This record gives sequence, C-alpha cells and structure tokens, in this order.
Amino acid sequence: MRKFGLGILLLAVTSFFSTACSFDLNNPYANEWDVQIVGDSVFDLSGDIRTVLKNLSGKGYKDRSVSGAKIAAIDNQLSKAESRSSLKTVIANGGANDILQGSADCDSDPLTQGCLNTLDYIVDKMNNMVGDMYNGPSDDHVWLGYYHVKGSEAEKNEAIDYAYDFLYPDVFDLSGSGGSTYSGSVGSYGTYVGSVLGSFDIAFADPRSSIVPSDIKSDDIHPTYSGSSKLANLIWGVMIDRNMYR
Repeated sequence: MRKFGLGILLLAVTSFFSTACSFDLNNPYANEWDVQIVGDSVFDLSGDIRTVLKNLSGKGYKDRSVSGAKIAAIDNQLSKAESRSSLKTVIANGGANDILQGSADCDSDPLTQGCLNTLDYIVDKMNNMVGDMYNGPSDDHVWLGYYHVKGSEAEKNEAIDYAYDFLYPDVFDLSGSGGSTYSGSVGSYGTYVGSVLGSFDIAFADPRSSIVPSDIKSDDIHPTYSGSSKLANLIWGVMIDRNMYR
C-alpha cells in the first residue's frame, strides 16, 4: 500500500484495558453518520469524548467504538464505517488491548521481544487501516494517540514512547513523497502532524503533553471527564485547523 508522510505517529499502543471481553457501553443514537468514531474504551467506556464533541459541533457522531476491542476488531469497525458511501470523516484510535489481553510483557525494561512482536503486529494492522481509509469514501481522518498512563500501569509508557519513536516511521513515510506533510499545535491540548495526498488528509493527534495524572481515573488507565474533555478538544482543534468535515 502507499505510505503517507506524517509526523508524530500516534499510537498503536492506545487505550489500555484490563477486561478480556468487549462491551459496547456508550454508543447512543447518531444524527450525523458522515462522521464516525472507531476505537476502544478511551471513547466507549464513559462516552464523554463523544458528548464533548457533540457539544462543540451540535451533532451526535456515529460511535462504533467498543470497550475492550483489539486492533483487528477496530479494523472491522472501520470497514463498517467505510461502507457508508457518504462517509466524510473518521476519528480513530486503538491497539493497546492487544497488549493487555495477550501474553506479551510490556512492563519490562528493556522491552521484551514478545512485546516488540505485538507492537509490530499492531503496526501492520494500522497500516491496513490507513490503506482502507485511503481507498474508502472518507477524505478526513484523525487518529488519536495515547497519553502516558500512571501508577501501576506506568511501566507501559516505555512501550508507548517506543511506538511513537521507532515503529510508526516505518508505516508512515515522513518524506512526504507524492504529497505534503504538516504539523501543528492545538492550544494546551496537544500537537498533531499529518499528511495530505490529493483529497486524502490524515492527522495524528498526540496528547502526551496535556494529559496529567489527575486526568486519569484510579484504574491508572482511562481518562476522567477532564481527560476526555482535553482529548475531545484536541480532536476538535485538529478538525478545525485542517478544515475537516465535522
């Protein structure tokens, strides 16, 4: 598939959960199906990101995210979203449940080969998803990266940073060959980088600079309302800056 010039490389280590099952907890009625959300419990556990986006946009985006979903399941969510011929914008995240629900040890320093193999698998699935986005009807895309977790989960931050620093440059060609690259900052909510090729625009939003321990629940993983609000405002800011359909 084509590679796209991007900058920050978001995560494939996104949305850690401890549950071994997948649960659809917060997918309410949508009045805007041309913007769809795919992902895991960062979106679905509380539904707060969608609620804040609804307050900002005045529209209830279709949310296909499922708590506990692994990257392959999120790929299936994307396929359903991309089957809508009028789809214009996709908001996505995913990947970390493959780590938490599997046998790979991503708490060790240095990272184990098993953890690196899992990260490679996640990157391959992300690569396929970006290809599906490129070939589908949607033109605008925001991939939400993960933030640093805290407390008992903090050892996983090495895997998160490893993915940002070393894995995604192999998936997303930073040269901008055949297109153009860009980067930006959304106030205090984080940064983003991305690539545009023809009408295809994909932005990766990095919230690591804005999410602090008080923005994370006592499970040391999921965002509180304040964290979800920051993530939603980061997504919204990218959509505004890039003039994406919203």
